[in-house]
Amino acid sequence: MSSTFSIKNELASRYSLALLDIAVEKKQLSAVQDDLKALAKMCKENAAFSFMLNCPTIAEKQKVDAILAIADKAKFSKTTSDFLGTVASNNRLFALPAMIDAFFALLAKRNGVVPVSVISAIELDKKQTDEITDTLKKALGSSIALSLKVDARLLGGLMVKIGSVLIDSSLSSKVQQLKTVMKGA
Repeated sequence: MSSTFSIKNELASRYSLALLDIAVEKKQLSAVQDDLKALAKMCKENAAFSFMLNCPTIAEKQKVDAILAIADKAKFSKTTSDFLGTVASNNRLFALPAMIDAFFALLAKRNGVVPVSVISAIELDKKQTDEITDTLKKALGSSIALSLKVDARLLGGLMVKIGSVLIDSSLSSKVQQLKTVMKGA
């Protein structure tokens, strides 16, 4: 499992860097960003699309034709369509969601924006989100790109991920720590 994860990350890193370079060179960065946001939404919300990306029994030609038809129907830029065609031709569509994430991480880094992921037990309202954003901006001294997720298993509190640093102030981790301490006593 971890070797598959590292292969995906390596592919994502190389392909996303190439796409970013080409998009900047061709002055299509904004269009590519919009296209990738739409693709990310498809990956998350369309089970058939996700299945097609990951199914090893679908022939390469069928995947290429399908992804190019989707790009055409969605009116993606030529740069994005060419990129998707290359990814499909190289039989790398399984890594497309990771490539999209890596692209936006590279773009954020290029623009001096720190990506921050906040996971909470409940959905945060606008006031809470604004407070977290302001606090993190002050603490980091730079702009941030905040992504919010909800995971009820946390029971309460937050988990904040900044780069490779994870700050876990969730109730579930505190309960787990207490269990560990009590077992040792």
